[in-house]
Amino acid sequence: MTIWEVFVQTEGGDPFEHVGQVEAPNGDTATLAAKEHFVRRDPCVGLWVVDREDVRSASWPPDVLASGHEKVYRRSLGRGAPDDVLAGRL
Repeated sequence: MTIWEVFVQTEGGDPFEHVGQVEAPNGDTATLAAKEHFVRRDPCVGLWVVDREDVRSASWPPDVLASGHEKVYRRSLGRGAPDDVLAGRL
């Protein structure tokens, strides 16, 4: 049996969020189990089921992951940020 991590997207354009895991022998069974367990009662437009072995984690020291506060012009604000923020008027 394999552990599968489950992510759902509740509305189009929203990010996928991790909601839990299921245990299953293969991807098809894991997807069906995830649908029945996590999506049956809650709204959902997208479902990702990922083998836990394929999920990667950075093992870098904290200083490597620290943000560069002095470089705000490099900050990624993502889609949908207000125009004045995107224009650099923080």
